[in-house]
Amino acid sequence: MSTRPPNNSFGPLDHLAMRYLRQALDTSHPTDEPYVLNPVESRIIRRTKILTLTLAALLGIMGVLLLYIPQYTWPDFFQNTPIPIFGTTYYVPIITALYGLLLVYIEINLLVGLNLLGVKTIMQVCQFPRAHDAQYDRHLQALASAALEKTNRGILRFGIDPYLNMPRWGLTIFFVLNVVKAALTNLVLKFLLKRFLGRFALRQVTDLAGMPIYAAWNAYASWQVLHEAQVRVMAPLTIREFVNELYDEWGNNEQFRPLILEALQYVAILKRQYNYAHFLLTETLVDRFNLRTNVTLTGHFVEQAANAPDEVRRSLERLIVFGVLVDGKLSWVEKQRLRQLRAKNFLTYSASDIQRIGEDYNRGKGLWV
Repeated sequence: MSTRPPNNSFGPLDHLAMRYLRQALDTSHPTDEPYVLNPVESRIIRRTKILTLTLAALLGIMGVLLLYIPQYTWPDFFQNTPIPIFGTTYYVPIITALYGLLLVYIEINLLVGLNLLGVKTIMQVCQFPRAHDAQYDRHLQALASAALEKTNRGILRFGIDPYLNMPRWGLTIFFVLNVVKAALTNLVLKFLLKRFLGRFALRQVTDLAGMPIYAAWNAYASWQVLHEAQVRVMAPLTIREFVNELYDEWGNNEQFRPLILEALQYVAILKRQYNYAHFLLTETLVDRFNLRTNVTLTGHFVEQAANAPDEVRRSLERLIVFGVLVDGKLSWVEKQRLRQLRAKNFLTYSASDIQRIGEDYNRGKGLWV
């Protein structure tokens, strides 16, 4: 079958989607869940990541070059502006500051547009959310509301989770914070260069040394955005299959059901309901097991689990490992909790086992716990 796109389509994304739909007829895709990316999806996601990260890094390099080269070329234009205040004249780099803000504004908008295009490509080629999460719009609203709660420290967070729930302006704030972090890192580098090189530190060297810093921060921020997009493709079907399997085995067990939310609270999944995968896992468990969310949790999960039968403990262990890996990353709190469970002989999975399972999941090979 030909993979050439039709002539009456509207653009490269339409061409890409049509190629995917045509190749899907001839490409094997696992029918058993958890969700596994097929070769076409894996290849396109990999190419999208490489292209987006490369362009984001180049934007960081170009931003530094465009900031300093005009200052070297036309120094008279960027002279400090004298401002007299109460008889004292202060020389303020107003033109340089305004020029810098203009460059930051342009760079952030280019980064947002570039990453939104990358996210759209990943979701379109994987048919997300149409084939994965029928209530995606409602979930986005719930996640955005959770991210703005004071208990979650509002919108000013370091991770990507809250920002992708409010697509454009949330992502704009995320990249503004990213530029701030890059600028602070650059200041530290400049201080160290001047401290150790002293008068031998040329201005051009200290100024242009920030190019790899801005490139690295831009690439890392873009990686976070695209990685979260890939997780959102994989998580819904993976969670649905895992919870259904868990329910078939333990749906009527009164020793297992009361410990589900206790387990999620212990590894801090309930505290991060602005995280798409964690929110979806909690909602699916509550709905499938008909759990009561208005009951106050004891916070003594380990003690309660110690009195449960071995087979119940093993299923709770699977639930915990699945829950901390399904969002595609291990937080510091999750690592601490897993270390504590291992020290109390509750966890049979080693640290290397969990790392390997997580790496396979992030490569699109499914989350097999």
